[in-house]
This record gives sequence, structure tokens and C-alpha cells, in this order.
Amino acid sequence: MNSAPFRLAFVCAFTLWMGLAASSQTDSLPAQVVQVSGLVVTGDSLSPLPYCTVFRSRDRRGTMTDARGFFSLPALTGDTLEFSSVGYVSQQAVIPEGGELARVNLVQPMGRDTVTMNDAFVYPWPSRERFRQDFLALGLPNQGLDPAWDSPMDPMDVYDRLSEVGRDGQSTSSDVLAAQAQQAGYAGQAPPVNLLNPVAWAQFLQALKSGDLRRQ
Repeated sequence: MNSAPFRLAFVCAFTLWMGLAASSQTDSLPAQVVQVSGLVVTGDSLSPLPYCTVFRSRDRRGTMTDARGFFSLPALTGDTLEFSSVGYVSQQAVIPEGGELARVNLVQPMGRDTVTMNDAFVYPWPSRERFRQDFLALGLPNQGLDPAWDSPMDPMDVYDRLSEVGRDGQSTSSDVLAAQAQQAGYAGQAPPVNLLNPVAWAQFLQALKSGDLRRQ
């Protein structure tokens, strides 16, 4: 009995089985984790593009470029990175193998996105008086938003009431910060005495004449 065909068939079957086993082991290996670092630039001038969003399409997680257009994030081999920024066309990049150091460096250019809008025409009023007349002619309803809208009030009465209102928080905080800055300027030394300062005397007399001291 000639066993050569049987041996040849056995060798072919064994070789095929070994090849399938090796390919299955290769496919079952986990993807390599690589550190992707790079620079995002504009396509026309190659200037760094700051604050561009860079994220993985697989899990929608990523980072943002800094003020110099640099970014760095971990990814898997075969991942797709998406780059997006306002005013630029979104781009994609597939991550290759990182080699022995498990690092990938890339430079991603971004092209500008041109948006065409319809024309808008702005026509000004001929004068301020004409604008005032047209604005008052609109007759905008109050709708209960401002109770003083429909109430007859004398402008001088409003001015007198405003003069009696105390200072707001912004004005008070500005004076406090100015006083603190003045004290910090004279730290480690005696502050000057304003008894012989003509500017201070002039301000005092002006406040005395205007009645500011009496209201305080």
C-alpha cells in the first residue's frame, strides 16, 4: 500500500491547522496602548491652533490643545482621533502602531470652514430726533415689568431721590481697594501727613462748600 498520498494530505492538513491557530492567536492579542502626542496647525499658514478638541471616536473621550496647539492623550492602535474646532473643517486620523516605545507623534493640519450667509442691510435714521420720534411712536407695552413705566414722575424728583441713595457695592469696593493699595505703598514707613498738603485743603474746602460733609 502506497502511503505517500496519505502523508502528503496529513502534512497539508497539519500546516493549514497551524496557520489557522497562529492567526487566531494573533487576532486575540490585545491592542497596543500608545501615547499620542502632536501639534494641530492651520492649513494655510501652519500656525498653531489653540483650544482644538481632540477625542477618540471609540468612546468620545479626549483632550484639548493648549495655547501652542500641543496635545497628548493615550489611545489604542487602530483608534480614530477626531479633531474639531470652530471655524475649521473637522479631520480624522487613524493611530498606527507605536513601536517599541509605544509612542506616536503627528502633526494635524486644519482647513478653514467657509460659511456663506445672506446679505444684511442696516439703514440708519437721519437724525437722533427722528430716531426718538420713531421709537416713541412704537408704543411698546409695559406688560407689568416696570411699575414706574406708566406712573407720572417728575424728573427732578427722581434726581433728588437718587442723590439721597447710598453708594453701591462697586463704588464702595473701589474705595476700599484704593485705600488698601495706598497702605501697601507706604508699607514699612510712616504715611505722609496731609495737614500741610494744599490739595487736601482744597478738597476739604470744596466738600464744605458743596455740603457733602453735612450730608454725611
